[in-house]
Amino acid sequence: MTKNILILSLVFTFFLSGCVPKQETLKDALQTNSANIMKKDYKNIQKVLISFKEKIDKRNPNAYSKNLSKRIYRLIHELNNNFLLKYKNTTLENYKDYLHIAFSKDEINKRNDYLILGLYYLVHYSYEIDKGHRIIALEYDKEKLHNLYKNLQIIKWKIKVDKDVHGNYLFLTWQNNWQIELEKRLKNKEEISLNTFLDLNHIKNKQETFLDHSNFSFEVQLTQMIDSVKNSLEALCEEPTDLSVMALKSVFMFL
Repeated sequence: MTKNILILSLVFTFFLSGCVPKQETLKDALQTNSANIMKKDYKNIQKVLISFKEKIDKRNPNAYSKNLSKRIYRLIHELNNNFLLKYKNTTLENYKDYLHIAFSKDEINKRNDYLILGLYYLVHYSYEIDKGHRIIALEYDKEKLHNLYKNLQIIKWKIKVDKDVHGNYLFLTWQNNWQIELEKRLKNKEEISLNTFLDLNHIKNKQETFLDHSNFSFEVQLTQMIDSVKNSLEALCEEPTDLSVMALKSVFMFL
């Protein structure tokens, strides 16, 4: 009832002023400030996720499908939920299924695509984007947003540290190439000497140096997503829960 009164009041105000706003302008005008904040937050996550896909595909060029790439970008741009991947002849409909496959220790073909779609459908589900326009922030599900906040922290941690059954990182993000090569030599139990370091391909070819900083841009982008969700929760007068490193290490299932 209160929601209907608010709509009628604003429409009547526009009518008396002789102003006929565009549809999007009217939608924004009908939203409370908190609801506008929520919309801006998930729109920001949408933009960061597109950039994150570009970056992780470039860093892991053999881990995504070039044929599906345009379709996944379009899905995120349009905030749809009409594109689902299959795994072992089973259609995946839940964000948890995508994320479990993305972080499986088994050999996964096109792992990036499962990660990106898992992230996307997690956000889509948590903000209930399929419900369309919301006038007041209280229409959002607080529990889903709390779980989103925790899940993004878990994903950020797992992308950084998780390895497959062979001890290789699932996703190359922060690592320098010489570090990856050195780790492989250590796993092969090669005898390590100063010459070993100097003979590393990216060092020898002067593509990298031992003084190069690690690439933390992936963590920055995931932190931006987390901060957007935190902003949404605070708009709902909710206190977000930051997970400790110990908690992150012990989590095996997504919320």
